[in-house]
Amino acid sequence: MNENPKQQTRVRTDERTREAQNVSVNTQQNVALTACPFCGSAVEPDYEICPACGHKLVEYCTFCGANMTAYDIDCPECGMPSEGITCPDCGTLNFRSFCRKCNRPLSRAARKAVEKAKADPKVQEAVSILVKMAELEAEMQNAIEEDDITDDTPHEPTEKELRLRELMGKVGFKPAEKPKVQPKQNTSRSREEIQTEYQRMMEEANKVLASMVPPAGSTPQEQRNYSTARKVAVMETYKEKVTVSYIARQKEILGWVCYRCQIFHNCPEDCAVKEYGGYYTTRTVDVWATREEEVEKQKKVYKRIE
Repeated sequence: MNENPKQQTRVRTDERTREAQNVSVNTQQNVALTACPFCGSAVEPDYEICPACGHKLVEYCTFCGANMTAYDIDCPECGMPSEGITCPDCGTLNFRSFCRKCNRPLSRAARKAVEKAKADPKVQEAVSILVKMAELEAEMQNAIEEDDITDDTPHEPTEKELRLRELMGKVGFKPAEKPKVQPKQNTSRSREEIQTEYQRMMEEANKVLASMVPPAGSTPQEQRNYSTARKVAVMETYKEKVTVSYIARQKEILGWVCYRCQIFHNCPEDCAVKEYGGYYTTRTVDVWATREEEVEKQKKVYKRIE
């Protein structure tokens, strides 16, 4: 049965409308998502720096927020170079006051922020709690290693052992009595007790970290400097060869969660978004060891950036 010409016209019109809507959506997506001119990675309009290569994507100074022209070699306000600064410790190119990789202060404003953070009672309280957490981690590790030691639980004799006893009995040999094993004096806490206290300390630490809010009226650059200067956890390695015999363990790491992208960053400087906003928090991560090998131990040392 043939369709009415008016119905055919309506169908074609609907199809064209849908095609036009699809083209509009694709065009909007292409406008919203562009490419970094330095490395070609996908970036969004509100990105201040490229999350892939770290290069700045705006004309103004990303160190202090002052206006700049294409002819300015250095910022007329803070004096930081327009082509960025390379971290002397890790060699990372940066366009903000702290190194996005190792947190080293790279500008005068960053060094001032660190000095203020050192005198902040909340930072001192956070350090005290995190030191206790590090001690609990060491206690937990000792408890795990003690549990891994082979115990003296009686086991059923094997067929060979029974045969050997029978032969020894026929020749009149009496095996010496085994000395009685003294019960092990366990003066340390259980893993459950340590874990409970660790969880409580972690909640305490997160409350203190969440209370570190930049002063009202600060610029996004000042807010980032404020929070980056307050990252207090530093992982250090000490050389002691040990044999890893357990399958897996967990540890807590400290990072920055951005309100805009909801990504767990190393610090506020690591976020590519223009506007500042987020909070420090701890996160549990798994550390896997699937075979026996010689490794270097790590420990957390809580101190300020010098």
